Amino acid sequence: MACRLTALPRPNTARSLLRLGRASPHLAASTAPLPSPSSCRQTPRLRHPARCFVTSSPKCSSHSIDSSSAQADAPTHSAHHGAFHPSTHRCGELDQHHAGQQVVLAGWLDSLRIVSKHLGFVALRDHTGSVQLVLQADGDERLEALIASTSSMPLQSVVLATGHVQLRPEADRNPSLPSGFIEIRLSSLQLLNPARRDLPFLPSDSQHADRISPEVRARYRYLDLRRKALGDNIRLRSRIAQSIRTHLYDQDFLEIETPILLRSTPEGAREFLVPTRIASSPSSTAGSQQQQQRHPEPSFYALPQSPQQPKQLLIASGVTDRYFQIAKCFRDEDGRKDRQPEFTQIDLEMGFVSGGPPSASKHAAAAATAAEVEVDARDAQGQWRIGGHQVRDVIEGLIARIWAAAGKGSLDHLYEDPGRKRGFPVLSYWTAMTTYGSDKPDLRYGLRISDISSGLRHHEDAAESPSPSPAQNEDVGVALEILPHHHTNAGKLSNKELEGLLAPFRGQVERFRIASWHNTNELAALLLKKSQRVRHALSHHRDGELQASEVDVDRLSSHLAKVLASSRASEGIAADGDGAVDVFVSTRPSPPEGGSTPLGDLRKSLASLLSSKGLLSVSMKPQFAWITEFPLFTLADEDKNELSRLSSGPTAAAAAAAAAAGGGVETRWQSSHHPFTAPMAEDAHVLANRAGGVDASRVGSVRGQHYDLVLDGQEIGGGSVRIHDAAMQRRVFEDVLKVSVPQRPGRRAVGPAFRILASATLTPSETSRFSHLLHALSCGAPPHGGIALGFDRLMAIVCGATSIRDVIPFPKMGSGVDPVFGSPSTIDDEAGSSSDSTTELTRSDEVLRLYGLRRL
Repeated sequence: MACRLTALPRPNTARSLLRLGRASPHLAASTAPLPSPSSCRQTPRLRHPARCFVTSSPKCSSHSIDSSSAQADAPTHSAHHGAFHPSTHRCGELDQHHAGQQVVLAGWLDSLRIVSKHLGFVALRDHTGSVQLVLQADGDERLEALIASTSSMPLQSVVLATGHVQLRPEADRNPSLPSGFIEIRLSSLQLLNPARRDLPFLPSDSQHADRISPEVRARYRYLDLRRKALGDNIRLRSRIAQSIRTHLYDQDFLEIETPILLRSTPEGAREFLVPTRIASSPSSTAGSQQQQQRHPEPSFYALPQSPQQPKQLLIASGVTDRYFQIAKCFRDEDGRKDRQPEFTQIDLEMGFVSGGPPSASKHAAAAATAAEVEVDARDAQGQWRIGGHQVRDVIEGLIARIWAAAGKGSLDHLYEDPGRKRGFPVLSYWTAMTTYGSDKPDLRYGLRISDISSGLRHHEDAAESPSPSPAQNEDVGVALEILPHHHTNAGKLSNKELEGLLAPFRGQVERFRIASWHNTNELAALLLKKSQRVRHALSHHRDGELQASEVDVDRLSSHLAKVLASSRASEGIAADGDGAVDVFVSTRPSPPEGGSTPLGDLRKSLASLLSSKGLLSVSMKPQFAWITEFPLFTLADEDKNELSRLSSGPTAAAAAAAAAAGGGVETRWQSSHHPFTAPMAEDAHVLANRAGGVDASRVGSVRGQHYDLVLDGQEIGGGSVRIHDAAMQRRVFEDVLKVSVPQRPGRRAVGPAFRILASATLTPSETSRFSHLLHALSCGAPPHGGIALGFDRLMAIVCGATSIRDVIPFPKMGSGVDPVFGSPSTIDDEAGSSSDSTTELTRSDEVLRLYGLRRL
């Protein structure tokens, strides 16, 4: 960034024109804007280096500061290495109550303005804020010399200031700053460490901050952290971490550290492996040890993706029934705005956690206290039909504590009755996917999706059977759904905007418009005649292929009328009004799969577009929700192949392609959450020990006691009730995570055609990776459950940051590279430098051999 030194004309009445918070554009970069005369907008050439201030040029480069001209004239400053007086206050703590006191302040020179050899102003900043320092000589030669020396100090230098606090004239006060009512009349200014004059950028230059590239900011993160907004995020993170610990200590939790160096286990994402020089086991014979010394077998630790297994073992040990940790976790995956290779989570585990809602046991309900009866009613109304309500209660209290610590206000709007204790809203996975098209629904606005499959009936059918429930619908089919968007008097989207909205969903979503939402007969006929999505749904109808001409139009019209009326009500539109409506049509698998549907993704894009044009009401209050009853197992995909021993085998996508060609494909199940999640009590019989093993045809219908906490469309945490029975845990490992789905005889091949893998059992080495857990469960582990909240993501939401990088002191780039510390590095960097390249290679090869590795 180029640096400009600009001389200022001396004003006739300098003091009357100087007001903090009313600075010229040149001084706008300061976190505490300095006073400036109106004439400072003129920038004559520099005539005297002592009468200038330093500011970044609007035409500057963001990579370096060209300060050669300044360095030629400015004196050389050196760091102070001796003793100095400790500071008495911090900059942001001073206010009018300190008037008349002598203070000593330490901080950074944020901005500097020398009006004349008799008068100057400095903005001094530390982590608490900034304060204005006044250099006024009034004929004192010592102070004139101080002004002269201060004028040449580089910005961002570290100084120690001594002076008296005095009130500003009323006209010069700035109520928006805590220190805006006072200033410090300097008596001395000691330079502790001068900053270099060629800084990559000035943290205080907010006026041109957008011209500094993210790469430069990341490389000089220690400078970027001096920006107030970024520093405030990190300081708030610390305060919230303290409030988390306080809340959990109050709830009788113990904070216990778990190992960082663990063994590799197939839990989902890729792991970071750490090579070690330990290359032989204690049980090795002398001969094998000699062989390993000649050709050592490389050994590795794995950095944990989560403390999942250690915390379960802690609960099994009985050392505590309430564990927590603010834990570092690691995943070897590409960085995105919400992902980092190393991240922090608030990790909890609780012993003696219920495996079902309290109302599941009539005997327990009869003996319950009044408080327990209230919990029963809460679960019934909130549709929390799984176990783990103890974990839920702790987390809801913790979230309220975090919100209060962040100054975000109360969360009473989330409760049905603010005067009573009610839980966050609860949605089943089925409801979230079918109503909002996402397992992370944003509940701040309407735009609900409706399934109209039951309206597609043959005109000869006399009765309409109800839509299948999640527990009943075990077969893979196709559902037809619509997303209505009603036009209002506030305006509407143009056809061009709507076409742009649909562009990413070409072939998946169609749009139809009717002039009035009452014209459902017209809409029904239009869909049956022109919609390819409707024809796709009819060709995969649960009663067999159905032709459009065979559909009962009146029944479909009646169904559409109910849907459109309901959507108007959910969006707060008068039922007796009129208006055009755009209807978006799509299909999805039934039961729903994955994390979103085409209409769910469109819903988010549509909401963003409507909100930007003021056509959609979006709540400004946070909307938390629990998502429960996820499928316990899903078909393996590309993202979690580590769960499958057949890593070279086909994925669900490949299986679908092969099925379309008429062939059968072998595949495997994977855990939706992780393999330690317990099934819902009413589905546990599917995993019961029985002759012939697990019924593969019913594995996909098993729901897990897994719960996700969602905030405004983002998942901020997830947990589950764990399997505490060693026999069931072994069956999950050996009988479920190795089976595939058989094709139902005589049924249309809607999804992939799979067959049982009779010989696909886990190898002993794979099972041994979990032997410690299985043995611990068999030694008498209590029922337990837990959760992990993503601390980085939660902080990004609290701070209003667009990326979690803005709430992490030293984040990695999207590529996983740390530009500050230069990691990761090659082994040549670690082996030491040498002018001889052959020597460098030899040294690095020696380092590799220590770990049983070699260069390819």
